[in-house]
Amino acid sequence: MPDTSVILKWFLHEGEIGREQALAMRHAYLEGRVQLLVLDLLLYEVANVLRYKPDWDASRVARAIHILLALKLQVIPVSPALLQRAVELAYKHDLAVYDASFVALAEEKRAVFITADQKAARRLEALPHVRSLTDITAKNC
Repeated sequence: MPDTSVILKWFLHEGEIGREQALAMRHAYLEGRVQLLVLDLLLYEVANVLRYKPDWDASRVARAIHILLALKLQVIPVSPALLQRAVELAYKHDLAVYDASFVALAEEKRAVFITADQKAARRLEALPHVRSLTDITAKNC
């Protein structure tokens, strides 16, 4: 289960650390080898990050979101229980509630949480279902 930092690498250019792994994950999804669950919050986060990229305009962001939606990822809405667990994880691991929401969803769905955010990955390293994107290889996507 990728977070926003992973999905963004699908749209950003070369030079992004972990981009190759992120693209391999997308390819594995498109081939049907993996299932990708995402929190509904991810759609807003992707749009917001791209909106603030200097070389992106409104139409380019809209195209990226259209492409993302066309992939038909399994988008999971937030629930009261998920939000409560996210708050608990945020306090325990010193994370933003936004970031902890993805961890909570992965925990709830018994999925592997994958992030390109190295700081978050270090803070969550004690959790068995958390992986850093840079630790993922094309073979295990």
